[in-house]
Amino acid sequence: MYAIIACGIFKDEIEKISEKLDFPFEVRYLEAGLHVDFDDLEEALKAELERCKEHEGIIVAYGECHPRIGEILAPYNAVLMRCQNCIDALITRKKVEEIATRGLYFYLSPGWVESWRDMFERMNWSREEARFQLAPFKGAIFLDTLGDADDREDGLIEFLDFTLCAYQKMAVDLDHFRSLIVEAKERLEV
Repeated sequence: MYAIIACGIFKDEIEKISEKLDFPFEVRYLEAGLHVDFDDLEEALKAELERCKEHEGIIVAYGECHPRIGEILAPYNAVLMRCQNCIDALITRKKVEEIATRGLYFYLSPGWVESWRDMFERMNWSREEARFQLAPFKGAIFLDTLGDADDREDGLIEFLDFTLCAYQKMAVDLDHFRSLIVEAKERLEV
């Protein structure tokens, strides 16, 4: 059995695709937002890697969220998904770059809609600081990976009110995300 250690941002997406992953796995979620404090991320990731080290292999569902993530994973039979961040995991880098030609956007996934307040608090961002930090952004894009954007409207409006970032919705299927997990598992088999 494999282990998947995932950022909590991906919880709903992993649950949605779990039956489409053709291998046995146990998934462990770390708190969303650990990437804002590298020491906290390293400590939590190492603890979970230790708990999972007896598994056949460990898939780490994170992007390059720590500058030394390769060193952290090296002592274990663990591989990182091939993406720079959680947005690249949900939509391709090519799609991110295509959108960037229209301007700079802040991306929100369902997990981000649930967790942005905690992350901003970890960074000590008040409403004013968040507005200052996000002022260069043209707006926000909600990646509707679960097909439930209408149910998340209240959370999106709260984000808009807090940051003054107008948002738009973008339907996203999970084929790319699933392919990254499958590809990581295949690298463990080599």
